[in-house]
Amino acid sequence: MDQLENILEQFNDLDTERTFDDKDISKQSVFAIFAYLLPFLFFLPYVSDNNSAYCKFHSNQSFIWLITLIALSIICGIIGIIPVIGFIVWRICFPIAVLAIDFAFIIGSLKGKAYRLPFVGSLFNVF
Repeated sequence: MDQLENILEQFNDLDTERTFDDKDISKQSVFAIFAYLLPFLFFLPYVSDNNSAYCKFHSNQSFIWLITLIALSIICGIIGIIPVIGFIVWRICFPIAVLAIDFAFIIGSLKGKAYRLPFVGSLFNVF
């Protein structure tokens, strides 16, 4: 478990995490969980409290996660045409990777962490 936390800590934005209020984390964590489980609900934390840095951050990361999922789905769908490799990528690797990243985001949001999606997590701020 410590190894997993060490890996996830590399994606933690400490400057953003310092702006989170403990009351917001306890009240709004359910909305952040739903935003990560169902990325099309990315706006849910922001709508629940649009003045909260915690809600803005998790709405933004969930939106970026949605865009990343769409792009990866297209890429994996194209790779899925290849008979054996496509099946492995589309039916096995992709769902496992999505669940692992969802799990990491959910754990981070419950702990009050500011995990950013690697490579694209800091490209744009919508909220």
